[in-house]
Amino acid sequence: MMLEIHYSIAGSQEEVKKYDKASDFVGAQYKEVPDLQDNYQVTKVLLDGKEIDLDDKTIGGLFNYLNK
Repeated sequence: MMLEIHYSIAGSQEEVKKYDKASDFVGAQYKEVPDLQDNYQVTKVLLDGKEIDLDDKTIGGLFNYLNK
């Protein structure tokens, strides 16, 4: 279940982070220093190639969506 996150930090240029599985992202966010900060703005998320529509378009919102 490939997860591809497109995000920007304070309006900067878009960056992309990829995970082999959505659970890898969730686990990384539990670390003391998470891979991505909760307040980063998500511009697009693809889960197995399909775009996810988030109500809360932040890394924190994506975490909550996947952690249901």
